[in-house]
Amino acid sequence: MNLIERRFRSLSSFRSKQRLIIMLSCSIVLLTTMISFLVYSFFAFNQDSRERLGMLSDIIAADVGAALAFADDQAVSKSLAAFKADESINQIIVLNEQNQVSAFYHQKMDKMPGNLQQYLRELRSKAGKYLFVLNPVLESPVSRDGIHLGSVIIEQGEHVISRKLAATTGISALILLFSLLFSYLLAERFQRLITEPVTAMATTMQEVSYTKDYSKRVVTGDLDEIGHLAKHFNEMLAEIERRDISLIERHEELYKLANFDTLTGLPNRALFSDRLEQALRRASRTGECLAVLFIDLDNFKMINDTHGHLIGDKFLQETAARLAAGTRAEDTLARLGGDEFSVFLQDVKTTENAMMIARKHVENLFPHFQVDDKSLFASASIGVAIFPKHGITAEVLVKNADSAMYLAKEKGKNNVDLFTDSLDIKLSEKLTLSTDLRKALELDEFELYYQPRINLEKNTWASAEALIRWNHPDLGIVSPDKFIPLAVQTGLILPIGEWVLREACRQLHEWHCQGFQLPRISVNVSPLQLQRQDLLGIVKDVLTANSLCTQSLELEIVESALMEDMGRSITVLKELRNIGVKISIDDFGTGYSSLSYLHALPIDILKIDRSFLWQVHESKEDEQIFAAIVAISLSLGLEVVTEGVENIEHEQILKKYSCHEAQGYFYARPLPAADLFQRFMTTKMGLNDVRLQSFENSKPCCCMLANGPASRCGDGPKLLCA
Repeated sequence: MNLIERRFRSLSSFRSKQRLIIMLSCSIVLLTTMISFLVYSFFAFNQDSRERLGMLSDIIAADVGAALAFADDQAVSKSLAAFKADESINQIIVLNEQNQVSAFYHQKMDKMPGNLQQYLRELRSKAGKYLFVLNPVLESPVSRDGIHLGSVIIEQGEHVISRKLAATTGISALILLFSLLFSYLLAERFQRLITEPVTAMATTMQEVSYTKDYSKRVVTGDLDEIGHLAKHFNEMLAEIERRDISLIERHEELYKLANFDTLTGLPNRALFSDRLEQALRRASRTGECLAVLFIDLDNFKMINDTHGHLIGDKFLQETAARLAAGTRAEDTLARLGGDEFSVFLQDVKTTENAMMIARKHVENLFPHFQVDDKSLFASASIGVAIFPKHGITAEVLVKNADSAMYLAKEKGKNNVDLFTDSLDIKLSEKLTLSTDLRKALELDEFELYYQPRINLEKNTWASAEALIRWNHPDLGIVSPDKFIPLAVQTGLILPIGEWVLREACRQLHEWHCQGFQLPRISVNVSPLQLQRQDLLGIVKDVLTANSLCTQSLELEIVESALMEDMGRSITVLKELRNIGVKISIDDFGTGYSSLSYLHALPIDILKIDRSFLWQVHESKEDEQIFAAIVAISLSLGLEVVTEGVENIEHEQILKKYSCHEAQGYFYARPLPAADLFQRFMTTKMGLNDVRLQSFENSKPCCCMLANGPASRCGDGPKLLCA
């Protein structure tokens, strides 16, 4: 059975398997029929033999009856001699009335066996067997006129039935072989009625599997089982075809979503990186140069915030169209995200060619954009990196082009710059500084310096501005110009700004306790603090913790902070001003410099930037501009503070135009808290006429300390607020 199963599984076609099953079935049926016929023939032959033996025994009984009656054994023997010619008779034994052998005949034995009785018992036992006996034995009585005279035992030879059985078997075998051959031919002919539809389905499925063409169908015949199978097979193909079409459409959609920007239709970062990697491998083999351009729009955030995201999206689409118009077919333009785009240029002959294409993109983006009914302007800053000079991998080239773009922005935007090794070193140092900056607050590396502000009318100390310094363990004192932009970019300005506010108020409280009755401390607040922090809550908490009244704190806000989400900025500043905190605009004139919005802002003080004072004593035009700013500020009821006072001429002009306060190196550089307190104590010992000395040129000034009795710790703010 295992052999048949292995043979069945080894067949490759359904037709062969079906033929094998048919032939096996026919063989089993025919073989069973043959065996049944042979068994029947055997029993028929045996029965015929017994009937023949019975007829012979009757003849013998008639011949030997008289001889047995007269006990004439010789006559009996003569009667048996007549059967020697019959080869079918194996032996004949005639017994008398006393069950003694009267005559004996055997084809192979000349005399009776020695143990006659045992031999007779065995022979008579065969006479009772009818099944599976090739030499049947029959015992018949001999009688005359109703008198029992003896019996005749007759045995047929084995070859009689054996020959008949052999002949029958041979004929049956021939019939079997003929039947199997006929069955094979019929199976070959009629199995096509079943196999052809199935084979057609298999062939169709193979073609569909190879070609992926699910539109193929099989011909359906009669609606029998095979017909229904073919029908359902076609329905299955139709369903697969519908799903395949849907899957292809979905795959194309997913491919677009995964590789293209949904807004502009340009390749996204993933597809750009993949194409760039392929281009770099090709360039490595051919030796050609590539260029990567990193493009960032200038002031796009202002367009988005001012006109809304819908206008911003349309503006980006127009930008993408202009960039695409200036990009060759063999190059790849992609939108990396936000307002960032990138192009890689293939087969760049020289660096100047890449720079020329980058400048062309800048020129194309510079004209105004007409979006709906709005005329918008936006420039772009582009950084360029060259393969293999500036990197051999896509990641490095894009990073270096990005770095060059930031350098272009630092140079004034709407510009193109090429990556250099020195820029890489600068960025590496910037990254290291950024990493160290994250730890600086935890390691207590920050320190506040304080620069006094002078009341020009009373010649007294009006306040001091808190200025942060970073005591780097390896670099020493790091300028705020280096780490404050990093703090803003990383968001660290929020915890740092809060620390400055708390430390400045704590120091003011300590000075009050020491008898240094400085009226007010001034702290710079970044735009992020206005937008993201609960500045009002922090200020209240700090003032309460240090027993300071609200008039003891001044918050300096740069102009740009008011332009970012002006509504929230004004709301926060109004809340701070309502509780008594002083609000000042720092570095006025360096930002938007719009005098028109000053009346709408909740501010108390205007700090004029030092750039307006540098040549004010030498240039009549500069003096007129300065005078106009002061006059407008005074007309709006604002206090005017001027930064950058470095000589007596500056101070005289400030007094000439009624500026309230002044700040600069002419009075003092920023000092650590201990040094400022020491300067206060030294000046106090010389009474009111003692002046602060400039650390730069030691010129005297006419600023005088505030008079008043030293108060107890905690009483200072009450005295100053009275």
